[in-house]
Amino acid sequence: MEKWIGGLLADASPPEKPKFKSPLVLIHGLWSGSWCWHQWATHFSNLGWECWAINFRGRFEGRPLEALKALTFQDCVEDLRRVIRAASFAPVVVAHSIGGLIAQKASEEEKVSALVLLSSLPPGEVKNAMPQALRLLRLKYLPLIFLHRPFRLEERDFRQSWLASLPESQHPDILKRMVPDSSHLISEFFNRRVEVDSGRIRCPVLLIGGCKDRVVDMAALREMAQRLGADLKEYPNRGHWMMGEQGGEEMVRDIHRWVIQRLGEEILLAEFSEQE
Repeated sequence: MEKWIGGLLADASPPEKPKFKSPLVLIHGLWSGSWCWHQWATHFSNLGWECWAINFRGRFEGRPLEALKALTFQDCVEDLRRVIRAASFAPVVVAHSIGGLIAQKASEEEKVSALVLLSSLPPGEVKNAMPQALRLLRLKYLPLIFLHRPFRLEERDFRQSWLASLPESQHPDILKRMVPDSSHLISEFFNRRVEVDSGRIRCPVLLIGGCKDRVVDMAALREMAQRLGADLKEYPNRGHWMMGEQGGEEMVRDIHRWVIQRLGEEILLAEFSEQE
């Protein structure tokens, strides 16, 4: 169900049976949109969560390229802050890739119940080496970034990096949904200049990484976990596009259990709190 939240168009999934005060806010990464969360939102809704899978600008306007030409990293942070403030109770934010960095910056200023960061882009202060595949892509696309025009990765590059751990039979459906993205966001993704003040993030944080990820190295996620005082869960056979990989329901249940263990009765609706 489409719903406008904080000025952004979101796919809202109502819970099968409401159990939690907090909604789950689902944040996509580059060249993607709310559609990437469809399967996970269904699983979360079955567990009692209300899900808001948001779309950043350039995904819903009549003239998206004009919106994308002006869209900056800070614009996305401000948009997410408005979404967070629209919740009647501090939300749980689940974010992927560069969306994880946007979520961290928004959480410096806004109250969230918990952060779950999937294959999150590391902030600038994390100095672990960028994976070789990403360094090569940065060189290849530098001229397009310099032109400040929205663009998307070539399908071959997206397959080999983002979709490397998915069966090839799943690639066409994802590739046809890819959209151009802001050159400002892409530049931040490759250059990693955004820094995060970990002391201002006061909620529990879970980092999730895949050991087969060709975009975000596990060593960087381990350093991030130390800086944030976060819990870290490593999946040996996962890549970057983990929301579309087999066994997604198991990962959703892992996240669900972690949130319940860390927050407990704080986010349960009254009738379920009494049952506990």
